[in-house]
Amino acid sequence: MQSELGGLFYEMAIRDHVKLDVLTAKAAALQKLDGELAQVEHLLAGGVATAPLHCPACGTPHARGAAFCSQCATPLTPS
Repeated sequence: MQSELGGLFYEMAIRDHVKLDVLTAKAAALQKLDGELAQVEHLLAGGVATAPLHCPACGTPHARGAAFCSQCATPLTPS
């Protein structure tokens, strides 16, 4: 997904047609998947499941360490 996001930005940039809403949506999907992967890795390492944190603006759950909400792109305070 990181490669796809980078490739998408590159293609938009060389055509001088960057669409930030599309890039933001793709980055949010990547961030959500990254949070899920971190939770799985934590569980596989013998950790216990933790309750997800929630965006203060829209209430969407997010992983600890997420910089932006995957739903509304609100900046999140470090946890």
